[in-house]
Parts: sequence; structure tokens; C-alpha cells
Amino acid sequence: MRKSSKQIRKRIHAMRLRLEAHWSWQDRGGDGQDKMYPSPAGSNRPRRRPTSHIAGADCYGSCPDCLSTTINPEQTTLAMPRLSVPTRLAAAIIATALTLAGCSRVGVAYNTGDFLATAYAKDYLDLEQAQLERWEPLLDAELARHRAEELPYLAAYFDRLLAASRTGFDAHNMTCLTGEFRDLYRRQASVAVTLAAPLLAELTPAQIQRLDQRFRKEAAEDRAEIAGRSSAREKEKRARRYVSSIEDWTGPLSAEQQAIVAEVTGRMPDTQASLVEYRTGKRDQLMALIRADAAAPQIERFLTDWLVDFSDLPPDLEQGGQALGERIGELFVRLGATLDASQRERLDKRLRSLRDDFMKLQRQPRMAQMTC
Repeated sequence: MRKSSKQIRKRIHAMRLRLEAHWSWQDRGGDGQDKMYPSPAGSNRPRRRPTSHIAGADCYGSCPDCLSTTINPEQTTLAMPRLSVPTRLAAAIIATALTLAGCSRVGVAYNTGDFLATAYAKDYLDLEQAQLERWEPLLDAELARHRAEELPYLAAYFDRLLAASRTGFDAHNMTCLTGEFRDLYRRQASVAVTLAAPLLAELTPAQIQRLDQRFRKEAAEDRAEIAGRSSAREKEKRARRYVSSIEDWTGPLSAEQQAIVAEVTGRMPDTQASLVEYRTGKRDQLMALIRADAAAPQIERFLTDWLVDFSDLPPDLEQGGQALGERIGELFVRLGATLDASQRERLDKRLRSLRDDFMKLQRQPRMAQMTC
């Protein structure tokens, strides 16, 4: 651990717990209570069970909670349920840039990204210290590249979102924003794949066994949860999540505005069962590669096809993603037209603050050129 100050370490640990809670580890039931599951061996801290609500393949370009990042990067439930190993690393990387608003919080989070990514990797894969030490030079280099090359895209995205908010959300700018968000996700996922592949390539037999056991346990839990789901209840929970997320940006929504959210989110596609089967199959393929002693480049190609390019995404998940993007755009347009002056002011202030924060984090501040 590079940080020498005990106080700083404690603050970073608290930040990590918050990221876990709001990134994708939260699964609130109808009673609003967090469900918990056991920690890995050697840890006495209970951990939140990863959320399972999603309508896409990990984050296949248009999942509801992925796109809710454009609504609330402070307290997002950017939910890639049962996160794949590289996506967990993406969570650690992107969360430092997207989950904590306000200049000081964004800066502290991003500037401690090396610690957060290392903590996630060690925790999920049960890595040994020697493995982490061999990996840290790659992590340092990739995070330095991320600061120089990726932060300009984040700054530009929030600048574009701010401009759309000021002029009014419409079909044109929402098509642009959802498309740019997919590109933004793919860029961050590529970073995660680059970091994950060498770790997976050198797992010990015991680590491989534990990872396989974790995958199988999570798949069984997901299937059991799907079997007991109520469609009506899931729609209600989804609407509550969106309302909560939006209110962090705009302040309290009126009854009329909440009704718009419930109506639009109620028409979002539900492809969770297909997602679980697709992800389970891809995880099985990944484990087969690891057991066959595949080299890091081979694992990286596999993960890129799966998590960056979505090269074999089933048709129903692809179609679900497209439909979901349409609903997200509709929600922005319809809800945006109803915002009052105080809500618009709060939204614009938050977007402006985030854009400026991502500029300040760069050593040579700039905004990337957007494609639309």
C-alpha cells in the first residue's frame, strides 16, 4: 500500500465501502433493506449481495442502471449484476470518476484509484501480495493513460449533457447522448480488460477453484431469485430506483413527475433471465480458458469480445438494449419538459460541477471531440 498516512487509509476504506454500496453491490428488496452475503475467507466484514436487476449483458450498451449514470454519477446503481471480474475492475476505475461529485470528493476518489482497483482485485480473486506487486506497474501505467486520454471524454460528455439540459432534451440530443455513453462504457471496459487479463492468467489452482465456486454459487442464487420474481414488484422497485436517482440531481419530484417515471420505466424490457444464462455461459468459457493455462493475450481477446465488443450477444439482449435506450431517451425528454426553475438550476449546477471537476483532474485540461 503506497499511502503512509493511517488517516488517509481509513478515509479511502470508507470511500470504498460507499462505492460498493452505490455502484453495484446494493440489492434492496421491497422493504428497502439491504440483503447481505458472507465475506470471503479471512474477512469478518459482511458484504452486500450484488444486485440482480438489469436488462442487459453486464453492461451491453444500454442497460437501465448503466444509463442511469447519466442521471446520477454520485449515487449510481450502475448495476452490472454479478459483476464479471474485469467489470469489477471497471467499477473501481469508473467509480472514481463517476460516483462522487464535488471537486474535493472527485479528486480524492480519482487520485486514489490505484488503491481502489487493487482492493477490488485482491478481494475478488483472493490474490497474494506477490501477484499484486507484479501487477502494480501495469495498473500505474494504465491509470496514468486513463488520466491523460479518458478524462477528456468524461469532461466532454458532461459538457454535452449540460448543453442538452439547457436547450431542452429532445430526440436528437438524446440519441447522441445514449450513443456517446455506450462509447464511454466501452472505453472504460477496455481499460478493465487490459488490467484483468494478466491477473486471470496467473491464478493458482486454489484461486481458480475458489473463483469457479463463486461463479457457480452466484449463478444458482440468480436463478433462484428469477424463479421467485414478481413482474409487478420488479416494476415498482425499478421505478423507485429511478425516482431516487433523479431526485439526487433535481431535488424532490412531484407526484406528476413520479408518475411519468413509473410509466416509462414500466415499459422497459426485462431480459434478466436471458442475461443470467448468457453470462453463466461466458463465465464457463472463461474458466475453461484459465484452466487450460491460456496466456494473458488470449484471455484479453476473449474478454474484449465479450465485454467490450459484445461480439456474440444474443438477439434478445441486443434488441432489449435498443428498446431500453429508447425508453431512456423518452424519460429524459418527458421528464425534462416538466422540470421547474429550481430543479433545472440544481441539475445544471451539478452537471457543470462535474464537467469542471474532470477538467481540473487533468494535467493538461481539454475536452475530447464528441462524434455527434
